[in-house]
Amino acid sequence: MNEPVLAFDVGGTNLRSVLCDAEGRLTDRRERATPHGSCEALVAALAEEGRAQLAAARAAGGSPRVAGLAIAGFTDTARGLIHLAPNLGLRAAPVGPALQKALGIPVRLVNDVNAAAVAEAQACGVRDLVAIFVGTGVGGGFVCGGELVEGHHGMAAEIGHAIWRPGVGRRCGAGHDGCHEAFLGGACLAARAQEAGLPADTAALWEAARRGHAGARAITEDAHAAMGALCRLLVTLLDPEVVAVAGGLGTGVPELLAAARKACDPHPLDAHIGAVRVLPAATGDDAGLLGAAWLARGLG
Repeated sequence: MNEPVLAFDVGGTNLRSVLCDAEGRLTDRRERATPHGSCEALVAALAEEGRAQLAAARAAGGSPRVAGLAIAGFTDTARGLIHLAPNLGLRAAPVGPALQKALGIPVRLVNDVNAAAVAEAQACGVRDLVAIFVGTGVGGGFVCGGELVEGHHGMAAEIGHAIWRPGVGRRCGAGHDGCHEAFLGGACLAARAQEAGLPADTAALWEAARRGHAGARAITEDAHAAMGALCRLLVTLLDPEVVAVAGGLGTGVPELLAAARKACDPHPLDAHIGAVRVLPAATGDDAGLLGAAWLARGLG
C-alpha cells in the first residue's frame, strides 16, 4: 500500500492532521483548536480537515484509502468508540464510525499514547518496546512481537494508574490514590509543589530541588522513585528490548530518564541476555500521527 494515509492526532488543546507517505514523511500539516464536549462537533472538525487533505492529495495524484485517528482517551478500537476522554469532555462517543461515514474511507481509532508507542518501535527498529509517557499524566504503550497490545477493552497500558503506594498521596485525575501518576504526573506534582509553598510549575519544582530546597527535593525524589519502580515493573512483566521515555516531563527532566536507567541496570540476567536499552523518545510531537498512520495501513 503506497498511497498516502490520512492521519489525525487529537489532544486536549489542538487537533492536528497530516498526510503520511509510505516512508513516514508527513506533509500538508493542518492544525486547529479541539472542540470539547460534543462528539458531533469533534467529528465535524475532523471531517472538515480530512476532506481538505483528501482533496489536496487527489489533486497531487494520490488517493488516500484509509485514515488513522489517535486520540487522548480510553478507546475501544474494535468499535471505534471513545469510552471516556476527560480532557475532551466525551463519553461513549462513536467518533470512529461517524468519521468513517463522513470521509467515506475506513478509520482506525487508537489511543494517542498507544499510537506513539508504535511510532517509537518503528523508529528504533525493534519488535518489543515499552513506552512510558510522563506529562500532565502518566501513560504507556506496549509493542510485543511487533504488535500493539491493546487488551480486551482497548485499555491496556494505562500504567499511570497501577497502584504503587496504596492509600497514600493525592488522587489522580482518574480518581485513584497511591498510583504512579499521583507521584509522577505533572498535574499532581504541580499541586504538591503549591502545597509546599512553591510555584505550581514542574520546571521550577526541579530547579528548586537542584538548589537544595527540602520540600522540592522530597517531592522530586518521590517522582524519581515512582519512575524507577514503574520502569522496573514493566521490564519484569514484558521483557522489552527498548524502554522509550517520552512526554514533556519524560524528555524534559534528565533526572527522570536517569531514574529509569538506574532501575534497569543492573539486571541479574544482563550478563547473559544483554541490558535493556532505555532511550529518550525519538519521534517527538509527531509520534501520535506517525503511529496512527502506521496502524491505519493495516486496514488497506
